[in-house]
Amino acid sequence: MFKVERGSRGGAPLFQPYHILKALWVLSIEQCLSRGELSRRLGIGEGSTRKLLAHLADHDLARISKQGVELTTNGSGLVESQGLKAAPVDAGSLTVGKADFGVRLSGLSGKVRHGLEQRDEAIKIGAEGATTLVYLNDELRLPDGFDIEGAEPDISATLAETFDLLEGDVLVLGTAGTMEKAEDGAFAGAVWMLIEENRKE
Repeated sequence: MFKVERGSRGGAPLFQPYHILKALWVLSIEQCLSRGELSRRLGIGEGSTRKLLAHLADHDLARISKQGVELTTNGSGLVESQGLKAAPVDAGSLTVGKADFGVRLSGLSGKVRHGLEQRDEAIKIGAEGATTLVYLNDELRLPDGFDIEGAEPDISATLAETFDLLEGDVLVLGTAGTMEKAEDGAFAGAVWMLIEENRKE
């Protein structure tokens, strides 16, 4: 599902895997958008958005009508099953950038190794980095076990409440100089985990 289509004559991909996940999230909260509006939200051209929507339609995740673009029942179900929730946040000392954005995925805490993979994916798309957190035993922690709640109780409480964190959840915090890049960084880190999960199945 997260395989991307390359441009003509072997050029750069028309969209990235994280654009697919981001599109699913945008459509889940906006219900119905025009292709132009979705293009602006994703930060890609309308031609690339058209190809991305065809990709989603091929997987029965989205449909296009005269009213606009919306998720199918399968698309909504996928968003729900992944526990996908996203929002801008203030992560304080947990991140290095001016703006922070978080993406939650359910039940993937056991798949997180060091969090370096998510950071690297965020940097590749122009963010300053990403911090990956896991929610285990009712505590928000770094992958190495560092207790966020003990070190930053206010931030930990805010993140847990904002993202409705439950046992086994993963929270990827993208960080950058702008909210747009922080958002992209968070989705890039999150989709890497989904790709790895699907690869192992």
